[in-house]
Amino acid sequence: MTLDQFVAKRIQTLRKEFGLTQEQLAEAAQLDISSIAKIERGERSNITVNTLEKIIDGFGLSMQSFFDGYKDEINGANDPSVERFQKYMMTISPEKRKKYLEAFEEIVSIDTL
Repeated sequence: MTLDQFVAKRIQTLRKEFGLTQEQLAEAAQLDISSIAKIERGERSNITVNTLEKIIDGFGLSMQSFFDGYKDEINGANDPSVERFQKYMMTISPEKRKKYLEAFEEIVSIDTL
């Protein structure tokens, strides 16, 4: 898979996983809908870094997590919800993170009983 193909597929996959229409993603990324559609179909390859950055920001993801997906694609694993959770956790205070982690561990331990 070429990088252009990965980018097109990743954008389409993330958009669907986040439950967004092309129009909603275009609005979030401040691009026109035809650009999103052409990128997803592979008709507009070799997009600029600025365009890609707008799209990734529209998802609320980091550039790194978007491209970590390239490695994940090769390995067959890909879950953007983990990235969204991690990004959220980094926005709250360390004290709240600790409390959320404790609550999460409690939930997981109940689930494993």
